[in-house]
This record gives sequence, structure tokens and C-alpha cells, in this order.
Amino acid sequence: MQPYWGHAITGMERSILLYFLKNFLRMGLKRRGISIVFAYLTLLLISSVLIQVVEPPDSALNRFDQALWWSIVTSTTVGYGDLFPVSNPGKIVAVFLPMFMGIGLGAAFITHFASSLIERRDKRMHGERDYKGKGHILIVGFTDETGQLIEEIHKDESGSGQDLILLADITRHPFPDLPSVFFIKGSPDTLNALNKANIKEAARIIIHTGRDEESLFALINALKLKNEACEITVRCISTHSLDTFSSVPGDFQIIMQMTVEMMVQAMQDKVHIPLQILLRNNAAEEIYYAVVPKTIQGLTWWALHEYLKETYNHLTFAMQTTDNTVTVNPSKEMMVSKGDGIWLMAQKRPLHIAWPA
Repeated sequence: MQPYWGHAITGMERSILLYFLKNFLRMGLKRRGISIVFAYLTLLLISSVLIQVVEPPDSALNRFDQALWWSIVTSTTVGYGDLFPVSNPGKIVAVFLPMFMGIGLGAAFITHFASSLIERRDKRMHGERDYKGKGHILIVGFTDETGQLIEEIHKDESGSGQDLILLADITRHPFPDLPSVFFIKGSPDTLNALNKANIKEAARIIIHTGRDEESLFALINALKLKNEACEITVRCISTHSLDTFSSVPGDFQIIMQMTVEMMVQAMQDKVHIPLQILLRNNAAEEIYYAVVPKTIQGLTWWALHEYLKETYNHLTFAMQTTDNTVTVNPSKEMMVSKGDGIWLMAQKRPLHIAWPA
């Protein structure tokens, strides 16, 4: 009696087998990790097809889905025992393909996968990966205050939900426990480092290197690379450098030495506010700046003051008119027009004010 060697391989199965074999040989010339993956997948396919061919019709492994499942659990040494070859040729296939070769390739695949994760984490920790996102806040430079600066940006509602990219010439990620902070190692005043941070897609840029000379070069390069809508805030340490920063052509905001809380507020309000230094409040409330978005007929300072206090418990104390004239404690009769800026104290940023009709 002749042993049963199963049914003939179908045309579709032959095509699939040849396709994977061809790709396996091609990928073998490429990276080792990809070769391991394709070799393992090819092995699963070959063993699944062969076990189908050699097993008798009444075997559970005569179906391709069952044969593939058996190849996977056997090659990974799980071996549930729910499926197994019943013919001698099937047992030979099991020994040499999923068991003998599969265990070796499976171990190599798992080892390579683990090492890839470690390598990926190391690159993140050492700032070796480029950032590919958009709409992010780019912090250029690192000082002792950078951690507090990031904390204040996270607390401010207008900056929530945005990735923070830290570009600094330091050896390791200073905030590895903050998933929203992406670290890039590089000199802040070079074009290459700024491009690695995808500066062209940034929504805001904060330059605070701790050294005015380095911040100045970073500012000049950032102005070359940024998109038109991107806003730049640069921190000037010394008053002697203020004229030099002011002489740089372009649209940006200069912030003199102040606390990081004030710096974040000034960046979000898009205006440098000397009043914040004079009227810094240490309680739960902070000082914010809001622009009147529309013309309100007959609206006086006092009427707006009372409305904001009664409706939102915001305390207004100064106004800047469209000609940039700042008035602290304006008169009750002073008229408020579209585009005027209002300084107020509130517990959180007034993002959704319903202005009086």
C-alpha cells in the first residue's frame, strides 16, 4: 500500500509560495531585521502549504487556515496540541520546518524586535530622531528654567494639545517622563538642527538659550525657515543686547528678563506687557490680555469693566488703544473700540468671552 502524500498543490497556492520565496531572496540582500521578518513569514507559509499537501483528506491540517495556525503555534513553541500531523510525511515537515527552523528564526525575530525597541528608545533619549509632526511649539535652547517653562505651557489652555519640541545641545532627554516633549540634540543656532525639529511646520517658536549671542543667531535662522503664520518669541537676557535684537528684520517678539510664567503669558497674548512686571499677582489669579473683537456702539470703559466683573469675575485695570497708547485705570467715560486691548486679572485665560451686544 502506497503512503498518502496528500492532494496536488493548487495554482493559487503555488503562486503564493513562489511570490514569498522570491521576496524572501530579494529581502535577504537588505537589512538584517527585515530579512528575519520575511524569512519567518516565508517559513510559516511554506510549512502551512506543505503540511496541507502531505496530510490526508481527513486531517484537520488539510485546511489552509488550520495549517497556518498550527505553523504559528508550533514555531513559537506554544504547542496547544489541538492540531497535529497524523501522517509520517506530515511529522517530517513538522520536525524540520516549524519546529527546527521556526524556533531559531522565531528567537531571532523576537530578539531583533526587542533590540529595535531598545534602539528606538535610545535614539529618543539621545535626540537622534527627526520630528515629522506639525503645528507644534518649538523651544530652542535649554536652561535651568526650561522645565518650568514647559510646565507653564502645559497649564496654559491655548497651548494644550500641542507637541513640545525641545532643541538643545545636551547629551540626553531632560524630561523622558513627558511623552508630549520630543527632544532633538543639536546646536540651537544651526540650520540643520532647526530643520530636524521641522521648524517649517511649527506653530510657535520660543528661543531661550540663556546666552544672547546664541539666541540672536537662532532667531536669524528661525526667521529664514519658519512659515508665515508661525510666531516667534525670543528672550533677551541683557538690556545691552536689546538694540541688537531690535535691529533684526522680521516679525517676532522680544521678551526681556521676566519669570517664565510671564513669558508664557506674553507669548500667548502676542504682546510684551510691562504691566505684568509691575502688577505681578502671587495669588490664584494671573494677568491676561484680551482684544475687543468688534465695535460695540456706546461702550465705555466702566460699562465693560462692570460687565466683565459681573459676568466672569474678571478685574480689568488697563487698556491699550489701537494707536498703542496704554492707559492704566482709564476714566469711566473712555470709549472702547474694536481692536483695543484690555488687561485683566482672572483665574484662567479668557478664551471664550461673550462680549456685550
